[in-house]
Amino acid sequence: MGAGALIVFAFSTVAAIGGSAPAWLTISVNTAVVYAMFMVAHDALHHSVSSVNWVNSVIGRAAWLFVAPTFSLPSFSYVHLTHHRNANDGENDPDMFATHGPAWQLPFRWALMDVFYAVWYCRQLKRRVRLSWRRPLTEVAETAVVFSLSFAGVCIAVATDNFWIVASVLLIPQRIGMVILGWWFDWLPHHGLEQTQQENRYRATRNRVGMEQLLIPVMLSQTYHLVHHLHPWLPFYRYAQAWRGNEDAYLAHDPAIATVFGRELTPAEYREWKAR
Repeated sequence: MGAGALIVFAFSTVAAIGGSAPAWLTISVNTAVVYAMFMVAHDALHHSVSSVNWVNSVIGRAAWLFVAPTFSLPSFSYVHLTHHRNANDGENDPDMFATHGPAWQLPFRWALMDVFYAVWYCRQLKRRVRLSWRRPLTEVAETAVVFSLSFAGVCIAVATDNFWIVASVLLIPQRIGMVILGWWFDWLPHHGLEQTQQENRYRATRNRVGMEQLLIPVMLSQTYHLVHHLHPWLPFYRYAQAWRGNEDAYLAHDPAIATVFGRELTPAEYREWKAR
């Protein structure tokens, strides 16, 4: 998928630079690329792209440049894996900003997802350095490099009167992509659930059921986000298969399930809904 997204991005960018594609089309196409590249980077940090660590590292970093090039993938990995351990924990889940707050603020919070993550990350540094300085130091050093390069790139674009091209090709799609990520990857699977990952891992994240022939390919299987939290090493394209192959075992744990339109279902109601 990453190779396909890269090809699409290349054609879209060439068309934008050549003036043969309107800005709305470039932004729309490259927003889809940002979302797809996030999934590649996300699977890579969970070691789901390859069984070889350096392959995950290289592919993940390359894909992440399309998503949030000012915040390194290793730094995000620390944030994201902390979310996995502490989902819905108000004190320890770095993703709480995306699910808790006034409704009108949420899209703006999602659009600034990398900023919220960076602030949370910085607050953890002092404690982490006391325990061991090696990993935090390498994460911060890499973030400093990618941030500096990104900032320099934007400055060059401004100085050469190419800022609008960079904005329409990358900067705006990144922000819209983050809104979609915050909505699909955080809010839909986690909002309104009161139990934490430590308390009940089956009810700290939900699945969304219905319209699967459309939503599974469009959302890249995030309708089955619960499966991801139960089995983080599974690549995204196997979530639905894992659920269907072990459905009775999952339902025995009273997992959080909701319809596409938000109606919460008990296991019995889910079976009844599925039988229709």
